[in-house]
Amino acid sequence: MMRARTRKPARKRPRSHRKEPRGRTANRYRAYPTDEQLVLVKRFGGSCRFVKNLGKEQRDLAWRYGHHSLSYTVQSKEILALRNDSECGTWLREVPAQILQQALVDLNRAYQSFFDGIAGYPQWTRYSGWYSFRDPQDVKLRVKSRRWAEVKIQGLGWMKVRYHRPMQGAGIKSATVVMEPDGKVFISVLAEFHRRQPAKPLVEDWESAVGVDRGVKVAVAAKDGLGNADLIDREMWTPGERKRLRRLEQARERKKSAREKANREIAKENKDREARGDTPLAALAKSRNQEDTERQIAALHARARRRRKDFTEQVSTMLARDHRLSAFEDLHIKSMTASARGSVDAPGKNVHQKAGLTRAILDKGWYALEHRTGEKQVRHGHLHVVVPAPGTSITCPECAHVDKESRVSQSMFVCTNCGYEAHADLNAAEVIRERGMKLALAGGTPVAAHQGTNLGPTLVGAEPGAVGAGQGCGNEETGTSAVEGAA
Repeated sequence: MMRARTRKPARKRPRSHRKEPRGRTANRYRAYPTDEQLVLVKRFGGSCRFVKNLGKEQRDLAWRYGHHSLSYTVQSKEILALRNDSECGTWLREVPAQILQQALVDLNRAYQSFFDGIAGYPQWTRYSGWYSFRDPQDVKLRVKSRRWAEVKIQGLGWMKVRYHRPMQGAGIKSATVVMEPDGKVFISVLAEFHRRQPAKPLVEDWESAVGVDRGVKVAVAAKDGLGNADLIDREMWTPGERKRLRRLEQARERKKSAREKANREIAKENKDREARGDTPLAALAKSRNQEDTERQIAALHARARRRRKDFTEQVSTMLARDHRLSAFEDLHIKSMTASARGSVDAPGKNVHQKAGLTRAILDKGWYALEHRTGEKQVRHGHLHVVVPAPGTSITCPECAHVDKESRVSQSMFVCTNCGYEAHADLNAAEVIRERGMKLALAGGTPVAAHQGTNLGPTLVGAEPGAVGAGQGCGNEETGTSAVEGAA
């Protein structure tokens, strides 16, 4: 008689041996290359730009004339063959093969993101004063002292970096070298680390949910359910820097116009020389004075860019850490900052005013603030929602009355129905917060935004997932599309 075999319960693996989700973190350091390394950084960056553009041209032509797509494997073999060609690929040999292949990996990822619908069609990599490349293999970092370290990059050797903070993570995966237009070089070292999902939210009080309104006069207006309201702003340019920038840009345009005028005269002279059989004159190149002017302009823009990044990181950290939920408007910033110049047949209107508004929007860093806040919310176990934007600045949070006349001025809101008064930006932040709460409690997703007056369920004391807490409300005001019975 055979005995039935009983299966032993699986032993629970000790926590120290359990597989935890892995993530990657970037450690960015300021680099101080030697003169020889600085030249190689420019050459490596230029070669990678050439490889990306060549790969894009191959893919576009293959699809246009053959209706087939090229894979990374095929292009990688072709670029290696070009690199080893003794006639036309000699200048590519000084760049390690892995760095050139990584440029094709980035191009392939860009096309894949386009096909997945999460990014636009890949554009040409133009010369803009930026040089960047990525080394995906054999990157090493050694600490020399409390303030200095060295990073080993293929083809460059050991490069000195400012070790302002210890490197987070273990197991270096790659390193990206970036040279900005002002001449400063940075190295971003990508390392692997064990990413633990938060066991519970850092803040569990739903009244701490915050609505964020982004503006031009005031960069951030935030208001939560606890009565806390903040108007946060920072000027990225000082008055002196703006005046200096204008003087430098005028000097650059004067030098450029003078050179173009001289080249036109030289072109006319060359026609006469060609008729006489004389040697043509060479066109004038960019002068050192103009290059120095452009370098000073780039330094001013780099200073403002770093202030903007610092402001974005500080505000996004505060919003993500201290609030259970953050709600932002669904602003189509790319369309908002597009040029209004139009075409010859249909010229635009108020082009200069629109250009000023575009500069102000980009200067405040609207997209970066929303993007970074959403990333940090997940780390703390909090929620991040994006709500439709129409009507947020002209809606009363007390009586839900919508009227353009309620917006008395840029900074003042007075409801024409109930007489409610508040700062216009803080009023918009309150409306955004209410829409975000309704969207989160309904468990829906934003749909095409169109204005409505349905206020939806009462939120006071409601918990996510509770019966009647916004389930299946179909709220037109918040753009909610929720399935009935969904949490």
